[in-house]
Amino acid sequence: MANKKAEKGKGNTNVVLYTALCGALLMILVYVFAYQRLITEAETIEASNRELSQRVNQLKIYYDNRYIYQADTETTEQLIDELLAGYPADAREEDVIMLAVQMQQSNDGEFLTINADRGEAIHTVSAETVAAAASVKYTQAIQFQDLYATYVNEVSYPGLKSMIQRIYDSDNRIGIQNIAFTKGDEENPKLSGHMDLVFYSVTGTGKEYAAPDMVPYLAGTDNIFGDIVISGESVDNNNGETENAGESVPEE
Repeated sequence: MANKKAEKGKGNTNVVLYTALCGALLMILVYVFAYQRLITEAETIEASNRELSQRVNQLKIYYDNRYIYQADTETTEQLIDELLAGYPADAREEDVIMLAVQMQQSNDGEFLTINADRGEAIHTVSAETVAAAASVKYTQAIQFQDLYATYVNEVSYPGLKSMIQRIYDSDNRIGIQNIAFTKGDEENPKLSGHMDLVFYSVTGTGKEYAAPDMVPYLAGTDNIFGDIVISGESVDNNNGETENAGESVPEE
C-alpha cells in the first residue's frame, strides 16, 4: 500500500515537473520570438531615424544657406535670360533672302544662287525639365533650331569683307560655317565662290517671330534676275521710262 502511494506521488510529481517544464519552454519560445520581433522593429525604427536625421541636417544646411542659394538662382536665371535673348524666335527663308538683299546693297557683289534648308533641332529642353525649374518666364519646351543657307556669288575682295561685316551686324543669330572663293582673271577680276551660313533660333521662350520688312527694298522689276529696285532710286523698265521706287515696273 505504501509503495502504491509512493508511486502515485512520484507520478504526480512527474506531471507537475513536465507541466512546469512545458510552461517554461513555452515562456522561453514566446520570449525569444517576441524579443526577436521587437529587435527587428527597433532596428527598422533606428534606420528610419537615421535617414530622418540626415534629411533634417540636409534641410538645415539648405535653410542656413538659403540666401546664397537664392542669389545663385537669380544669377542663373539672369544668365539664361541673357543667353536666350540673343536668339530670335525663328529663322525663315525670308530672313535668308533679306540678308542677301542687304549684303548686295552694300557692295558690288552679284548673287547667282541662294539656297536655304532647315535642319533638325540642335537641342531640346523638355517640358518636364522646364516645369521642374519652376520658372515664371518659361513654361514650355525650349528648342534650339538651325536653318542652313548657301550664297553663291561674285564679288570683289572689299565687297566680300563688307558682306562678312553685314553678317556680323545682322539682328539674327548667324554663324559662318564655310567661305570658299577663287581668284578671278583679267577679264573678270572678281572673286567667285560661296558662303555657308547657319541661322540659329530658339522656340518656347515666349518670343514671337518678327518677319523682315521688305517693303523699303523691293518695288518690282521686269526680270526676276535683274536689278533690285531700292527705295529712293529709280529704275529703267527697258522702255526708256522711269518709275519711282515703291511703284511696280510692268513686265514686257
